[in-house]
Amino acid sequence: MVRFWIGLTERQMHLGVDVGGTHTDAVLLGPAGPGRARLLAAAKAQTAERVIEGLTEVLDRLLTGRDPAEIGRLTVSTTLGLNSVLTGTADPVGALVTGGPGLELDPADWGPHFRALPGQQDHRGRVLVPVEPAQARAAAAELAEQKVAALVTASKFGPKNPELEEVMRRAAETVFEGPIMAASRLFGGLNLPRRLAGALLNAAVKRLYEAFIDDLSAVARTFKLSCPIFFLKADGGVMDLQAARERPALALAAGPAASLLGLWASLDEADAEDVLMIDVGGTSTDLAILSRGRPLLVPGGLTLAGRPTLVRGLLTHSLALGGDTDLEPVDGSLRPAPRRRGPALAWRPAEAGQRPPTLTDALNVLGLCRLGEVEASRRAFELLRPGRAAELAREGLDAFLARLAAAVEDFVAQVNSRPVYTVSEFLVDWRLAPRRAHLLGGPAETLAPWAAEALGLPVSAPANAAAANALGAALARPTVEAELYADTAHGTLSVPTLGRRRTIDQRYGLEEAKKELLDCLGGSTAQVTAAECFAQIGDYGRSGRVIRVAAQSAPGLEARLA
Repeated sequence: MVRFWIGLTERQMHLGVDVGGTHTDAVLLGPAGPGRARLLAAAKAQTAERVIEGLTEVLDRLLTGRDPAEIGRLTVSTTLGLNSVLTGTADPVGALVTGGPGLELDPADWGPHFRALPGQQDHRGRVLVPVEPAQARAAAAELAEQKVAALVTASKFGPKNPELEEVMRRAAETVFEGPIMAASRLFGGLNLPRRLAGALLNAAVKRLYEAFIDDLSAVARTFKLSCPIFFLKADGGVMDLQAARERPALALAAGPAASLLGLWASLDEADAEDVLMIDVGGTSTDLAILSRGRPLLVPGGLTLAGRPTLVRGLLTHSLALGGDTDLEPVDGSLRPAPRRRGPALAWRPAEAGQRPPTLTDALNVLGLCRLGEVEASRRAFELLRPGRAAELAREGLDAFLARLAAAVEDFVAQVNSRPVYTVSEFLVDWRLAPRRAHLLGGPAETLAPWAAEALGLPVSAPANAAAANALGAALARPTVEAELYADTAHGTLSVPTLGRRRTIDQRYGLEEAKKELLDCLGGSTAQVTAAECFAQIGDYGRSGRVIRVAAQSAPGLEARLA
């Protein structure tokens, strides 16, 4: 397992970059003793249409005059993939799906690019009804005519036997030119709707992430960086660029995870209170809770773009509410609109009068910040209500805070309606009751007293609140994932990603498999993420068990801020 400071000289530093829909943030960290890091520099730029421009700008500010050999690691988080899904700009994807005994998927729930094919497996993975390659080819050709960019093949019990998924994939390859992905190769859980949803999202953003990685690699070459480059995952761990190319769905909700890790790294390690995180960005606001000093984890998988998936992630909630949120006149009052049309009018003075002012414009008028052309913000409010710009700006701010307070109350209630897990333990009968809140993001310091009044909680802006997302990326612990496969009928065991293979006897069981894989990944720092065992008849009538266990080293922090 890669460790943050182990093996690094005292001259080496780490870079963290967060690419959001509005801003690109970056930090440069250096060691400050065992388990500690200090912030050396930070930079912020607007995220341009060409992502490479913002990346180049922030890295230029941080690295000019520095020896690139001093950089030991670069870690990136981004919400661009999830934003593309939510705004409908992600690639259209087709699905070829077979079922099995039990409840079938309703094609009407999955849109026009879903094709259900004859073919079935039972709960052991045995093929009951084979897929006809000609039918798979015909369905794939039809989807190709509909201009889908990629295909996903999925079968109900594919993780136990991927044969049907592979038959569909090979047949589709003869008529479809784009990428084709078997869902079981991406996610090993048996829940077909969750597995399919995750695979479809993965395919929808794969091309975007590949382009992003190409830009990132080009920028690294420009600055002569030879260090490892990682992507932050939604569960707070990191993966290398090859893994990010293959499974970008794991990084879709990395933006909120980055902010939560940044806050976690900034707080007192001994703090055992429940703490609320509110990260106000330009496009959205992210909510999360630290319980007993640890982030919460979604055990079954995140819900992304309205669909439950098998993507592990920290428990966060995103609102379509941020500094760039339009404040629209509704029945004589200003209300936050559920969309972002562009940056604050302070940054686009020529657009005043063409669209409503934003929260950032309101903060400018109230003297709570001075961003861009402040007079443009004032003009925008004057156009709505001449002579009453400050009154109208305060009205807009109050409406924003009221929406935020209602969302926070609903979020805490939802968290308390289900079992609660932190990244390291299951909290039995633990009811979350945040006693205070920390505000992150650019306007955090000025908004904190106003938010405190709206929430009825003490609210503070920790040091480096504006760069918490980049800090979280830089400080995230690399996680190693692996899967163990055992077949007692054949007497074989393998952990492919770790190059482990050995013989076993008929008595080998699931608990032994869990322990063996956890030991391979570092014992106490690893977690089982999936486990299953089923009986089957092997060759020559020999009975046995097929065992599959998935695990990863626990996500967390490599260091805390000094």
